[in-house]
Amino acid sequence: MKNQIKNFFSNNFVYKGKEKLSKLTILSLIILNILVLFILDKGIDFQTRVLNNPMTKFPYDCRDIFTYNLNVDDFNNYIYNAQNYNSKYQNIKDLELDSRCSLIFEKISLIKNNIDIKSLKKKNEELSNKSYELNNQISYLKDNYNTILFEKMSEQEINKSIIKGEVSAENIKEKYELLTKELESIDKEKEKLSNEFKEENLVKDLISYLALNKDTILIDIEKAQKFYSIKYELVILLFLIPLVAIFFYLMKRYLHKDKYILYIIFKNILIVTLIPTFISFFSLINIFIPKIFLEKVLMFFYSLEIPFIVYYLAIAIAVLIFIFIIIKIQKKFKEDNEKLKNNNISIIDAYNKNICIKCGNRVDFTIMNYCPCCQNQLKIECKSCHTNTIKGLDYCSNCGSNIEE
Repeated sequence: MKNQIKNFFSNNFVYKGKEKLSKLTILSLIILNILVLFILDKGIDFQTRVLNNPMTKFPYDCRDIFTYNLNVDDFNNYIYNAQNYNSKYQNIKDLELDSRCSLIFEKISLIKNNIDIKSLKKKNEELSNKSYELNNQISYLKDNYNTILFEKMSEQEINKSIIKGEVSAENIKEKYELLTKELESIDKEKEKLSNEFKEENLVKDLISYLALNKDTILIDIEKAQKFYSIKYELVILLFLIPLVAIFFYLMKRYLHKDKYILYIIFKNILIVTLIPTFISFFSLINIFIPKIFLEKVLMFFYSLEIPFIVYYLAIAIAVLIFIFIIIKIQKKFKEDNEKLKNNNISIIDAYNKNICIKCGNRVDFTIMNYCPCCQNQLKIECKSCHTNTIKGLDYCSNCGSNIEE
Protein backbone atom coordinates (compact mmCIF):
# COMPACT_ATOMS: atom_id res chain seq x y z
CA MET A 1 0.00 0.00 0.00
CA LYS A 2 2.79 2.40 0.97
CA ASN A 3 4.69 1.67 -2.26
CA GLN A 4 1.55 2.11 -4.34
CA ILE A 5 0.94 5.56 -2.81
CA LYS A 6 4.60 6.48 -3.30
CA ASN A 7 4.54 5.36 -6.95
CA PHE A 8 1.26 7.23 -7.57
CA PHE A 9 2.77 10.41 -6.14
CA SER A 10 6.07 10.13 -8.03
CA ASN A 11 4.32 9.32 -11.33
CA ASN A 12 1.82 12.17 -11.15
CA PHE A 13 3.24 14.91 -8.93
CA VAL A 14 7.01 14.84 -9.57
CA TYR A 15 8.62 16.48 -12.58
CA LYS A 16 11.90 14.78 -13.47
CA GLY A 17 13.48 17.75 -15.16
CA LYS A 18 15.12 20.83 -13.71
CA GLU A 19 13.33 23.69 -15.43
CA LYS A 20 13.28 26.79 -13.24
CA LEU A 21 10.51 29.34 -12.83
CA SER A 22 11.12 33.07 -12.99
CA LYS A 23 10.06 35.25 -10.06
CA LEU A 24 7.37 36.85 -12.24
CA THR A 25 6.01 33.37 -13.12
CA ILE A 26 5.88 32.44 -9.41
CA LEU A 27 4.06 35.70 -8.63
CA SER A 28 1.58 35.01 -11.44
CA LEU A 29 0.96 31.50 -10.04
CA ILE A 30 0.29 32.92 -6.57
CA ILE A 31 -2.20 35.42 -8.02
CA LEU A 32 -3.86 32.62 -10.02
CA ASN A 33 -4.13 30.46 -6.87
CA ILE A 34 -5.75 33.29 -4.92
CA LEU A 35 -8.17 34.02 -7.78
CA VAL A 36 -9.17 30.35 -8.13
CA LEU A 37 -9.66 30.03 -4.35
CA PHE A 38 -11.84 33.17 -4.38
CA ILE A 39 -13.98 31.83 -7.24
CA LEU A 40 -14.31 28.44 -5.51
CA ASP A 41 -15.46 30.17 -2.33
CA LYS A 42 -18.12 32.10 -4.26
CA GLY A 43 -19.18 28.92 -6.07
CA ILE A 44 -19.51 26.98 -2.81
CA ASP A 45 -21.49 29.84 -1.27
CA PHE A 46 -23.86 29.89 -4.27
CA GLN A 47 -24.34 26.11 -4.25
CA THR A 48 -25.11 25.96 -0.52
CA ARG A 49 -27.45 28.96 -0.45
CA VAL A 50 -30.04 27.12 -2.53
CA LEU A 51 -30.37 24.41 0.15
CA ASN A 52 -33.38 24.47 2.45
CA ASN A 53 -31.89 25.58 5.74
CA PRO A 54 -33.48 24.01 8.88
CA MET A 55 -33.64 27.57 10.22
CA THR A 56 -36.31 28.18 7.58
CA LYS A 57 -38.35 25.16 8.64
CA PHE A 58 -37.77 25.69 12.38
CA PRO A 59 -36.95 29.42 12.86
CA TYR A 60 -35.46 30.73 16.10
CA ASP A 61 -38.80 32.07 17.35
CA CYS A 62 -40.13 28.52 17.26
CA ARG A 63 -37.14 26.49 18.46
CA ASP A 64 -36.22 28.91 21.29
CA ILE A 65 -39.51 28.16 23.01
CA PHE A 66 -38.35 24.54 23.40
CA THR A 67 -34.56 24.77 23.60
CA TYR A 68 -34.55 27.58 26.19
CA ASN A 69 -37.72 26.41 27.99
CA LEU A 70 -39.42 29.79 27.68
CA ASN A 71 -42.38 30.15 30.05
CA VAL A 72 -45.16 31.15 27.68
CA ASP A 73 -47.51 31.40 30.67
CA ASP A 74 -45.53 34.46 31.82
CA PHE A 75 -46.62 37.63 30.02
CA ASN A 76 -43.18 39.16 30.62
CA ASN A 77 -41.72 36.72 28.06
CA TYR A 78 -43.87 38.07 25.24
CA ILE A 79 -41.18 40.42 23.95
CA TYR A 80 -40.60 38.83 20.55
CA ASN A 81 -42.71 39.11 17.43
CA ALA A 82 -43.28 35.78 15.76
CA GLN A 83 -42.91 35.92 11.98
CA ASN A 84 -42.64 39.72 11.81
CA TYR A 85 -39.95 39.66 9.14
CA ASN A 86 -39.76 41.53 5.86
CA SER A 87 -37.30 39.29 4.09
CA LYS A 88 -37.07 39.47 0.29
CA TYR A 89 -38.00 35.79 0.06
CA GLN A 90 -40.33 35.64 3.07
CA ASN A 91 -43.24 34.26 1.03
CA ILE A 92 -41.08 31.34 -0.11
CA LYS A 93 -39.76 30.79 3.43
CA ASP A 94 -43.31 30.75 4.82
CA LEU A 95 -44.07 27.79 2.55
CA GLU A 96 -41.13 25.88 4.09
CA LEU A 97 -42.21 26.64 7.67
CA ASP A 98 -43.11 23.58 9.74
CA SER A 99 -46.88 23.40 10.28
CA ARG A 100 -46.46 22.99 14.04
CA CYS A 101 -44.33 26.15 14.27
CA SER A 102 -46.87 27.95 12.11
CA LEU A 103 -49.64 26.93 14.50
CA ILE A 104 -47.57 28.07 17.52
CA PHE A 105 -47.12 31.49 15.91
CA GLU A 106 -50.87 31.70 15.28
CA LYS A 107 -51.64 30.87 18.90
CA ILE A 108 -49.12 33.47 20.11
CA SER A 109 -50.69 36.07 17.80
CA LEU A 110 -54.14 35.27 19.19
CA ILE A 111 -52.86 35.78 22.75
CA LYS A 112 -51.24 39.10 21.86
CA ASN A 113 -54.29 40.34 19.97
CA ASN A 114 -56.89 39.31 22.58
CA ILE A 115 -55.02 40.02 25.82
CA ASP A 116 -53.63 43.45 26.67
CA ILE A 117 -50.08 42.24 27.45
CA LYS A 118 -48.69 45.76 27.23
CA SER A 119 -51.01 46.91 30.01
CA LEU A 120 -50.16 43.87 32.14
CA LYS A 121 -46.44 44.50 31.77
CA LYS A 122 -46.86 48.19 32.61
CA LYS A 123 -48.86 47.40 35.74
CA ASN A 124 -46.37 44.71 36.76
CA GLU A 125 -43.50 47.16 36.27
CA GLU A 126 -45.21 49.75 38.51
CA LEU A 127 -45.74 47.13 41.22
CA SER A 128 -42.13 46.02 40.91
CA ASN A 129 -40.92 49.58 41.39
CA LYS A 130 -43.05 49.96 44.50
CA SER A 131 -41.80 46.62 45.79
CA TYR A 132 -38.21 47.77 45.22
CA GLU A 133 -38.81 51.00 47.18
CA LEU A 134 -40.47 49.14 50.07
CA ASN A 135 -37.64 46.63 50.26
CA ASN A 136 -35.17 49.51 50.46
CA GLN A 137 -37.13 51.08 53.33
CA ILE A 138 -37.36 47.78 55.20
CA SER A 139 -33.61 47.21 54.71
CA TYR A 140 -32.96 50.74 56.03
CA LEU A 141 -34.93 50.03 59.20
CA LYS A 142 -33.09 46.73 59.73
CA ASP A 143 -29.69 48.31 59.15
CA ASN A 144 -30.36 51.20 61.58
CA TYR A 145 -32.21 49.28 64.31
CA ASN A 146 -29.19 49.27 66.64
CA THR A 147 -28.64 53.02 66.12
CA ILE A 148 -32.24 53.75 67.16
CA LEU A 149 -31.87 51.67 70.32
CA PHE A 150 -28.63 53.48 71.17
CA GLU A 151 -30.33 56.87 70.76
CA LYS A 152 -33.18 55.63 72.98
CA MET A 153 -30.72 54.58 75.68
CA SER A 154 -28.95 57.94 75.54
CA GLU A 155 -32.35 59.77 75.68
CA GLN A 156 -31.47 61.80 72.61
CA GLU A 157 -34.20 64.15 71.31
CA ILE A 158 -35.92 62.89 68.13
CA ASN A 159 -35.31 66.12 66.24
CA LYS A 160 -31.55 65.53 66.70
CA SER A 161 -31.66 61.91 65.48
CA ILE A 162 -29.46 60.92 62.56
CA ILE A 163 -32.17 58.47 61.33
CA LYS A 164 -34.35 59.71 58.44
CA GLY A 165 -38.15 59.61 58.35
CA GLU A 166 -38.80 60.44 62.03
CA VAL A 167 -38.21 56.86 63.07
CA SER A 168 -37.88 56.25 66.79
CA ALA A 169 -37.70 53.30 69.16
CA GLU A 170 -41.45 53.73 69.84
CA ASN A 171 -42.64 53.59 66.18
CA ILE A 172 -39.99 51.46 64.43
CA LYS A 173 -41.91 48.24 64.96
CA GLU A 174 -45.13 49.81 63.71
CA LYS A 175 -43.40 51.21 60.61
CA TYR A 176 -41.72 47.87 59.92
CA GLU A 177 -45.05 45.99 60.11
CA LEU A 178 -46.81 48.52 57.88
CA LEU A 179 -44.08 48.29 55.24
CA THR A 180 -44.08 44.50 55.42
CA LYS A 181 -47.85 44.32 54.98
CA GLU A 182 -47.71 46.75 52.07
CA LEU A 183 -44.98 44.64 50.45
CA GLU A 184 -47.05 41.46 50.91
CA SER A 185 -50.03 43.22 49.33
CA ILE A 186 -47.96 44.19 46.27
CA ASP A 187 -46.60 40.66 45.93
CA LYS A 188 -50.17 39.34 45.99
CA GLU A 189 -51.18 41.81 43.30
CA LYS A 190 -48.27 40.68 41.12
CA GLU A 191 -49.18 37.05 41.68
CA LYS A 192 -52.81 37.83 40.84
CA LEU A 193 -51.77 39.44 37.56
CA SER A 194 -49.67 36.40 36.70
CA ASN A 195 -52.43 33.93 37.61
CA GLU A 196 -55.04 35.84 35.63
CA PHE A 197 -52.84 35.58 32.54
CA LYS A 198 -52.16 31.87 33.13
CA GLU A 199 -55.89 31.16 33.52
CA GLU A 200 -56.71 32.62 30.10
CA ASN A 201 -58.03 29.88 27.79
CA LEU A 202 -55.77 30.96 24.93
CA VAL A 203 -52.70 30.66 27.17
CA LYS A 204 -53.80 27.26 28.49
CA ASP A 205 -54.37 26.07 24.93
CA LEU A 206 -50.82 27.16 23.90
CA ILE A 207 -49.21 25.51 26.94
CA SER A 208 -51.11 22.28 26.29
CA TYR A 209 -50.07 22.25 22.62
CA LEU A 210 -46.41 22.89 23.47
CA ALA A 211 -46.34 20.12 26.08
CA LEU A 212 -47.90 17.70 23.60
CA ASN A 213 -45.47 18.48 20.74
CA LYS A 214 -42.24 19.36 22.55
CA ASP A 215 -40.47 15.99 22.28
CA THR A 216 -41.32 15.37 18.63
CA ILE A 217 -40.36 18.90 17.56
CA LEU A 218 -36.99 18.70 19.35
CA ILE A 219 -36.26 15.33 17.68
CA ASP A 220 -37.27 16.71 14.27
CA ILE A 221 -35.09 19.82 14.76
CA GLU A 222 -32.06 17.63 15.56
CA LYS A 223 -32.73 15.39 12.55
CA ALA A 224 -33.20 18.37 10.24
CA GLN A 225 -29.94 19.93 11.44
CA LYS A 226 -27.95 16.71 10.94
CA PHE A 227 -29.51 16.02 7.52
CA TYR A 228 -28.79 19.59 6.46
CA SER A 229 -25.13 19.29 7.56
CA ILE A 230 -24.70 16.09 5.54
CA LYS A 231 -26.43 17.55 2.49
CA TYR A 232 -24.39 20.76 2.84
CA GLU A 233 -21.05 18.91 2.69
CA LEU A 234 -22.24 16.57 -0.10
CA VAL A 235 -23.26 19.53 -2.28
CA ILE A 236 -19.81 21.08 -1.79
CA LEU A 237 -18.12 17.78 -2.71
CA LEU A 238 -20.33 17.36 -5.80
CA PHE A 239 -19.26 20.84 -6.87
CA LEU A 240 -15.53 20.29 -6.24
CA ILE A 241 -14.86 16.65 -7.22
CA PRO A 242 -15.42 17.18 -11.01
CA LEU A 243 -12.99 20.11 -10.88
CA VAL A 244 -10.42 17.99 -9.01
CA ALA A 245 -10.76 15.23 -11.66
CA ILE A 246 -10.37 17.70 -14.57
CA PHE A 247 -7.34 19.46 -13.07
CA PHE A 248 -5.70 16.13 -12.19
CA TYR A 249 -6.20 14.85 -15.75
CA LEU A 250 -4.73 18.03 -17.28
CA MET A 251 -1.79 18.01 -14.85
CA LYS A 252 -0.98 14.37 -15.65
CA ARG A 253 -1.38 14.93 -19.39
CA TYR A 254 1.05 17.86 -19.51
CA LEU A 255 3.50 16.03 -17.22
CA HIS A 256 3.73 13.15 -19.68
CA LYS A 257 4.08 15.60 -22.59
CA ASP A 258 6.96 17.37 -20.81
CA LYS A 259 5.15 20.72 -20.93
CA TYR A 260 6.42 21.97 -17.60
CA ILE A 261 4.65 25.36 -17.42
CA LEU A 262 1.20 23.93 -18.17
CA TYR A 263 1.91 21.05 -15.77
CA ILE A 264 2.87 23.38 -12.92
CA ILE A 265 -0.15 25.65 -13.56
CA PHE A 266 -2.67 22.81 -13.31
CA LYS A 267 -0.78 21.26 -10.40
CA ASN A 268 -1.18 24.52 -8.44
CA ILE A 269 -4.87 24.80 -9.33
CA LEU A 270 -5.40 21.16 -8.34
CA ILE A 271 -3.81 21.71 -4.92
CA VAL A 272 -5.90 24.85 -4.36
CA THR A 273 -9.07 22.91 -5.27
CA LEU A 274 -8.10 20.04 -2.99
CA ILE A 275 -7.95 22.34 0.07
CA PRO A 276 -11.75 22.97 0.37
CA THR A 277 -12.39 19.42 -0.89
CA PHE A 278 -10.46 17.85 1.99
CA ILE A 279 -12.03 20.27 4.50
CA SER A 280 -15.53 19.31 3.35
CA PHE A 281 -14.62 15.59 3.25
CA PHE A 282 -13.31 15.56 6.83
CA SER A 283 -16.29 17.65 7.98
CA LEU A 284 -18.58 14.97 6.53
CA ILE A 285 -16.62 12.23 8.33
CA ASN A 286 -16.82 14.22 11.57
CA ILE A 287 -20.64 14.17 11.38
CA PHE A 288 -20.66 10.36 11.49
CA ILE A 289 -17.87 9.90 14.05
CA PRO A 290 -19.33 8.89 17.43
CA LYS A 291 -18.71 11.67 19.93
CA ILE A 292 -19.03 9.44 23.01
CA PHE A 293 -15.32 8.56 23.24
CA LEU A 294 -14.21 12.19 22.84
CA GLU A 295 -16.73 13.32 25.43
CA LYS A 296 -15.45 10.70 27.89
CA VAL A 297 -11.84 11.81 27.36
CA LEU A 298 -12.77 15.46 27.93
CA MET A 299 -14.84 14.63 31.01
CA PHE A 300 -11.93 12.60 32.40
CA PHE A 301 -9.62 15.61 32.26
CA TYR A 302 -12.33 17.91 33.63
CA SER A 303 -12.84 15.52 36.54
CA LEU A 304 -9.13 15.87 37.32
CA GLU A 305 -9.66 19.66 37.34
CA ILE A 306 -6.86 20.06 34.79
CA PRO A 307 -8.77 20.56 31.51
CA PHE A 308 -5.84 22.53 30.04
CA ILE A 309 -4.04 19.17 29.61
CA VAL A 310 -6.35 18.57 26.63
CA TYR A 311 -4.88 21.61 24.89
CA TYR A 312 -1.34 20.50 25.75
CA LEU A 313 -2.09 17.14 24.11
CA ALA A 314 -3.60 18.85 21.07
CA ILE A 315 -0.46 20.99 20.67
CA ALA A 316 1.79 17.94 21.13
CA ILE A 317 -0.12 15.92 18.51
CA ALA A 318 -0.07 18.82 16.04
CA VAL A 319 3.69 19.32 16.54
CA LEU A 320 4.42 15.59 16.11
CA ILE A 321 2.36 15.40 12.92
CA PHE A 322 4.10 18.40 11.39
CA ILE A 323 7.54 17.18 12.48
CA PHE A 324 6.82 13.92 10.62
CA ILE A 325 5.58 15.80 7.52
CA ILE A 326 8.50 18.27 7.49
CA ILE A 327 11.11 15.51 7.92
CA LYS A 328 9.52 13.56 5.07
CA ILE A 329 9.44 16.66 2.84
CA GLN A 330 13.07 17.51 3.62
CA LYS A 331 14.18 13.92 3.03
CA LYS A 332 12.39 13.89 -0.31
CA PHE A 333 13.96 17.24 -1.20
CA LYS A 334 17.46 15.91 -0.48
CA GLU A 335 16.78 12.74 -2.49
CA ASP A 336 15.54 14.78 -5.43
CA ASN A 337 18.62 17.00 -5.27
CA GLU A 338 20.86 13.95 -5.32
CA LYS A 339 19.00 12.58 -8.34
CA LEU A 340 19.24 15.92 -10.13
CA LYS A 341 23.01 15.88 -9.76
CA ASN A 342 23.17 12.84 -12.03
CA ASN A 343 20.42 13.45 -14.57
CA ASN A 344 21.13 14.41 -18.18
CA ILE A 345 19.40 17.79 -18.15
CA SER A 346 21.33 19.12 -15.13
CA ILE A 347 24.69 17.92 -16.56
CA ILE A 348 24.03 19.65 -19.89
CA ASP A 349 22.95 22.78 -18.01
CA ALA A 350 26.16 22.71 -15.94
CA TYR A 351 28.28 22.14 -19.08
CA ASN A 352 26.63 25.06 -20.92
CA LYS A 353 27.13 27.39 -17.94
CA ASN A 354 30.66 26.11 -17.08
CA ILE A 355 29.75 25.32 -13.48
CA CYS A 356 30.46 22.29 -11.33
CA ILE A 357 27.40 20.08 -11.03
CA LYS A 358 28.31 19.17 -7.45
CA CYS A 359 29.25 22.48 -5.77
CA GLY A 360 28.04 25.05 -8.31
CA ASN A 361 31.37 26.89 -8.58
CA ARG A 362 32.82 28.02 -11.92
CA VAL A 363 34.98 25.51 -13.84
CA ASP A 364 36.49 25.20 -17.35
CA PHE A 365 35.56 21.91 -19.01
CA THR A 366 38.13 22.45 -21.79
CA ILE A 367 41.23 22.40 -19.56
CA MET A 368 40.11 21.00 -16.18
CA ASN A 369 39.74 17.32 -15.26
CA TYR A 370 38.56 17.96 -11.68
CA CYS A 371 36.77 20.78 -9.88
CA PRO A 372 39.37 22.67 -7.80
CA CYS A 373 36.72 23.40 -5.13
CA CYS A 374 35.22 19.98 -4.39
CA GLN A 375 37.35 17.49 -6.37
CA ASN A 376 34.36 16.44 -8.48
CA GLN A 377 35.56 14.56 -11.60
CA LEU A 378 34.72 16.53 -14.76
CA LYS A 379 36.16 14.24 -17.46
CA ILE A 380 36.52 10.52 -18.16
CA GLU A 381 38.41 8.52 -20.81
CA CYS A 382 36.53 7.56 -23.99
CA LYS A 383 36.71 3.82 -24.63
CA SER A 384 36.85 4.34 -28.40
CA CYS A 385 39.51 7.03 -28.89
CA HIS A 386 41.04 6.96 -25.39
CA THR A 387 40.94 10.74 -24.99
CA ASN A 388 39.39 12.68 -22.14
CA THR A 389 35.76 13.74 -22.68
CA ILE A 390 33.06 15.36 -20.52
CA LYS A 391 31.78 13.02 -17.81
CA GLY A 392 28.04 12.42 -17.85
CA LEU A 393 27.34 13.38 -21.47
CA ASP A 394 26.18 10.69 -23.90
CA TYR A 395 28.77 11.19 -26.64
CA CYS A 396 32.53 11.76 -26.79
CA SER A 397 33.56 15.35 -27.58
CA ASN A 398 36.53 14.04 -29.66
CA CYS A 399 35.22 11.10 -31.78
CA GLY A 400 31.43 11.31 -31.23
CA SER A 401 31.14 7.71 -30.03
CA ASN A 402 28.54 6.69 -27.49
CA ILE A 403 30.40 6.76 -24.17
CA GLU A 404 28.18 4.14 -22.53
CA GLU A 405 28.90 1.55 -25.26
